[in-house]
Amino acid sequence: MTVETTPADLGEAPDGARPAPGVVATAAADRTAATRRGPRQLGVVLRHPSLVAVLVWLLATPVAFVLPGIVGKDPFTVAGRALPVAGGLLLVSVVLAAAAAARRWVPAALDALAGAAAGLAGAWLVLVLRSALYGTPFGFGGLSGDMLRMTASVTRYTVTTASADTNIVGLPSEYPPLYAWLVGRASVLLDQPAWRLLADAEVLFISASLLAGFLLWRRQAGAWTAFAISCVAVLAWSDPRKAYEVLALVIFIPWVLETFARPPRNRLHWLSSGLLGGLLVVLYQAWLVYAALGLMVIIVLAWRAEPDRWAYVRRLAGVALVATVTSSWYVLPYGWTLLTDGGGQLVSDLYTSPYYLSGLLPFLDIQSSDGSNILLRALQLVGMIGLVWLLRRAWWAPPLLLIAGAAFAYRLLSMVRFLLTGHTAFAHYTVRLYGVVLAIAGVLTLVHVVPLVLRRLRVAPPVGLVGAPLAVLLAWGVTAYTGAWMPPSNGSGSSYATAAHAEPLPGGGYPRYAPASGRPAWFPVEPVRLAVEEVTGPDPERVTVSVDERLFSYLPWPGYLSNDRTAGGTLTHWDERKAELTALAAQRDPAAFAAESAATAYGPIDVFVLTRDGDELIWEDLRFQRAQFDERYWAVREDLPAQVAVFVRR
Repeated sequence: MTVETTPADLGEAPDGARPAPGVVATAAADRTAATRRGPRQLGVVLRHPSLVAVLVWLLATPVAFVLPGIVGKDPFTVAGRALPVAGGLLLVSVVLAAAAAARRWVPAALDALAGAAAGLAGAWLVLVLRSALYGTPFGFGGLSGDMLRMTASVTRYTVTTASADTNIVGLPSEYPPLYAWLVGRASVLLDQPAWRLLADAEVLFISASLLAGFLLWRRQAGAWTAFAISCVAVLAWSDPRKAYEVLALVIFIPWVLETFARPPRNRLHWLSSGLLGGLLVVLYQAWLVYAALGLMVIIVLAWRAEPDRWAYVRRLAGVALVATVTSSWYVLPYGWTLLTDGGGQLVSDLYTSPYYLSGLLPFLDIQSSDGSNILLRALQLVGMIGLVWLLRRAWWAPPLLLIAGAAFAYRLLSMVRFLLTGHTAFAHYTVRLYGVVLAIAGVLTLVHVVPLVLRRLRVAPPVGLVGAPLAVLLAWGVTAYTGAWMPPSNGSGSSYATAAHAEPLPGGGYPRYAPASGRPAWFPVEPVRLAVEEVTGPDPERVTVSVDERLFSYLPWPGYLSNDRTAGGTLTHWDERKAELTALAAQRDPAAFAAESAATAYGPIDVFVLTRDGDELIWEDLRFQRAQFDERYWAVREDLPAQVAVFVRR
C-alpha cells in the first residue's frame, strides 16, 4: 500500500498549519494542548519559529562578527581554534538544556526553540569563519585562482551598475553577477575598497545560507527537522570562497520541491517561486542546468497527478515569466551579445580540474585522514537507500531522487563529451548538488523510518534519547566545520584560510599572522597606479595589459584580456585577442608598434605593465623588447619594485 508522508511525518506541522489527524505524535499533541493553556501573546510567537530564527540571527550575528577581534587569538594556534569550538559546544549545550527544560515545563516552546537554534547556528558560522580570517583583510583563497577573478569582478562593479565583464569594458557578464554586484555597490555605499568587503560577504552569505534553508524547509517539515536539514546541508558543502553558490544550492533544493513537485502543504505562491527562480539565475544558475533533466520529469509527473492540469500549467508560466523578468538585466544583455557577436568562443571549461574524477559516489569517499567525514558519508548512504526504498511512500523521495539522478547523469554524459572534445562542462561541480541532496535525504529518511521502526518493535525510547542524535550531529558539526575552515594547527586545516593570511597587502608587507613560508611575491600595485596616473590623471580608463591580474583586483581599470585562457569569458574572444598581442610582440619597429597597439581588432592598448628581464619584457609566454617602447610614444617607468616596468601611451 502506498503511504504519502505528510508534514507531521517530518516532525511538527509547519508554521500556521493544522496537523493532519491521526499522524501527530503524542508529544506534538501535548505541545498543542500546552499552547492553548498559555497566554495568547506567547502562543503567537511560539507558532512562528521562522520569525524567532530571523530575530535571533539578527541579534547574534553582530556579536559573533566582532568577538574574534575582541578575543584576539592567532588563528594558526590551538587557542585561536578553541574560540569557535568552545563557543559552538557551549551553544549546543545551552540549546539542548533549554529543549529538555521546555519539554518538561513549556512543551509549546519547543518549536520556537528550534528557530532560535537555527538563528544561533547561523551566527556560529560567522564566529568560526571570522575567527579563521582574524588578522587578514582578505577572503578565503586570498587573491589566487577563482578569488583573483571574483575580486576583480567586485572591483569592476564599483564603477558600473550594469552587467559587466570582469575586465573588458562594453561586454556583459557571462558569470552570474548578483554576488559581485552587491559587494561592489556596497563598497560605493560604505566608501570602502571593494576587495576589503569580500571576506565579510563570504561570511555573511554562508551564515545566511543556513537561515534560508531553515526558513524554506520549515514550510513542509517540523521545526527540528528543518533545523537538522539546514545544518546538514551546510556541513555537506559550504566552501566560503563560493558562498553565493552555497546560498543558491540551499535555496534550490526546497525551491524545486515547492515549485514543481506536489508537497502536502500548499506550494509557494507563483510570484514567490518566480522571484526565487530569478534569484537563482543571477546568483548561480548551474544547479538549474545540472538538474534540468530531472526537473522536466518532475514537472511531467506532477502535471499528470494534478486534478487541474491547466492551473498547474498557468502556475508554471507565471513562475517562468517572473523569473525571466527578475533575471533579465543579466540574461538579456548576455544572450543578445552572444547572438550578435558570432557566438563567442567557449574556452573556460577547457580547464581540467584535478578533482574532475573525485566524488563520483560521495558516500564511498571516506579517505579523510581524521575520519571527520565518515558521519556525513554514512548519512549520504542512508539517504541513497531511503530515496529508493521510500520512492512510493514519501512525497519528497521522487523529486529528490530525480534531482540527484539528473545531476549524476549530467556528469556521466559530460565525461563522454570530455573524452571527445576536451570540454569538461564543469561536470565535477555536480557532486556538490547530489552530495547535498543525499545528505538531506539521509535526514528525511531517518525522521521517516526511525519512528516507524520503534512503533513496529513496540519500543518507547526514553524522552531524553530523542535529542541524542541531534546532539551528536551538532557536536560533530562544530568540530568538523572548525577543523575544515580554520587555518592549520598541528598540520591540519584550511589551505584557503592560509592563503588569506599569506596574501601580500597592496602597499607592501603581509597580514599580521602571515605564515613564514609559502608567501606569494608582492606585486607593487600602488607604485603602478601612481606611475600611470602621473600620465593619465586619476581614475584612468586606459585599457591595460598587466603581467599580474592583482592589479585589476584593486583597481577598476579596463583590461585587454585575462592572463589565463580558461578564465576568459565566451564573449571575450580570448584566442583572437591573444593573437593580436602575439603579433604586437613580433613587431620590432617602434612607430609601427605604437600605431598597431593603438588600433588592434579589439580596440587600443594604452598601458603595458610587464616584468623586466634584461632587455626583455615579459607577459605570460610573450616576450616584448625594450626598444619597442620608444619614449616618443610612451611614458616609461622602469624603476618600480619587483622588476616591474610600466609603459603608458602619451
